[in-house]
Amino acid sequence: MDFIILIPAYEPDDKLTAFAKELKEEGLEALIVDDGSGDKCAAYFEECEKIGFKVVHHEVNKGKGAALRTGMRAIAETYPDAKWIITADSDGQHTLASLKKVANACRENPEALVIGGRFQDEDKIPFKSKLGNGFTRLIFKLATGLSIRDTQTGLRGFPMSSVPDMLKVKGDRYEYEMNMLLSIKGWGMGYVEVPIETVYIDNNSGTHFHPVRDSLRVLSQIFKFISASVISFLVDYLLYMLFLYAICPLIWGSPIPSYAVPASYFAARVISGIVNYFLNSRMVFKSSGPRQAAGYAVLWLVILGLGMLGSYLIKDLLGWPGIICKLLVDMPLFLLSYFVQREVIFRKKKKAVNDK
Repeated sequence: MDFIILIPAYEPDDKLTAFAKELKEEGLEALIVDDGSGDKCAAYFEECEKIGFKVVHHEVNKGKGAALRTGMRAIAETYPDAKWIITADSDGQHTLASLKKVANACRENPEALVIGGRFQDEDKIPFKSKLGNGFTRLIFKLATGLSIRDTQTGLRGFPMSSVPDMLKVKGDRYEYEMNMLLSIKGWGMGYVEVPIETVYIDNNSGTHFHPVRDSLRVLSQIFKFISASVISFLVDYLLYMLFLYAICPLIWGSPIPSYAVPASYFAARVISGIVNYFLNSRMVFKSSGPRQAAGYAVLWLVILGLGMLGSYLIKDLLGWPGIICKLLVDMPLFLLSYFVQREVIFRKKKKAVNDK
């Protein structure tokens, strides 16, 4: 078997054993992780073992992310010759046909992450699931530039060679799956999203996903983008005001000349630029080196020149306060800087990119 199915399960019911029987009848191999479901669910896991599948147990509930990592380690040890791992949920949402579709996509795109997207029948998606996925999909697109329609699907396939990276992804609960998607760009890993059948039983009442609470968990890594920008913004503006309203009057007297605005802009931007590069390379994009530093320096000089020129022209032509001039200039430059950093400077070379 070239792929192994990984099924994390928390408090399952007979849908898990029905799914296991279907997989065994099809001649497929699977590993199941009991994520601390307790004695009340023990019979379901025992049945899966009788069917012929290996079950790994957590003594207590640790969360879906932790269960997935446990399963990956077990598969790497038990099935060293497997080429791919395909994750599937235990609640009957993923059909055998959808699983095969993901498996075929793995074979066609051996180095990519294959995502089984539930967008084929969007009218069947319950409001609870549609709300959570729509919210995270929008933020994910803005933060990464990747157009993944179903960011919360549990049906995914990835090569065994990526397991060491997958094990490093943070998050023990539902945020793990989003953090995986946030990480693939940094790994240079391509992705393929294939439409799968949408199956929701009892309006998805059995799901352990909570839209508000777990969407906030899911977005935890995206907040790093915002945090780095806010810190750099505060450093930049505090230093700018310090130079413009405290240091420049000491040097040139009052009223200060118009060229004090770009001079203050330059001094503040030098320091905030160093802070911003450190935060982006270490905390946000997690990519650093001579190429990134050189690229950032060029971008910094371009943004600096545009910012100084723009703030000087607005101050000279309109006579507005320097802090207002800087704000008007920096807003569009901030967006430009972010997209260039994300798409060019800190972007790693992709192994294979296939977006269907």
